[in-house]
Amino acid sequence: MATRTQQSSNSSSSDSNSDSDSSEMSLVDPRAPRFGQGVTATLLLAGVGTQRPALVYAVAVLLGIAVLSRWRIDLYALVWQHLLIPILGKPPEREPASPHRFAKLLGATGTIVASGFLLAGFSLLGFAVATAVGLLAALAAVSGLCLGCRMYRQVSFFRRHGIV
Repeated sequence: MATRTQQSSNSSSSDSNSDSDSSEMSLVDPRAPRFGQGVTATLLLAGVGTQRPALVYAVAVLLGIAVLSRWRIDLYALVWQHLLIPILGKPPEREPASPHRFAKLLGATGTIVASGFLLAGFSLLGFAVATAVGLLAALAAVSGLCLGCRMYRQVSFFRRHGIV
């Protein structure tokens, strides 16, 4: 019985460690973020092109919920895991989720700012911010060049070296 208690206390402490380091330990299918970036770009640029703020609001809500739920409620990830993985199969390799999560946080921030401008009646500013976020998401989806991911790596570099 003592062994069982020790095992459960060890597993709960390792679970708490993995929770605190979950951003460092989480791995993702490298195709999943590009899928999400493609959906984000499509919705935002369609919203800008048709002058429909509802599409910008929708993206802000989708990304905002993912961020606020600490990635537990992420519609893009759910669609990827339950609809596309069965069709495409599992990836040969996985990569760290942290850079992609940081990029999604930046995207959520941008779309929330754009939504704020649109709701306040500053349509030109709102659609300009939404266009910038949409174009950056499109760049990442098409080319794999994720500027938010690169920013994450730079911040991590400075943090590791005690600069920040």
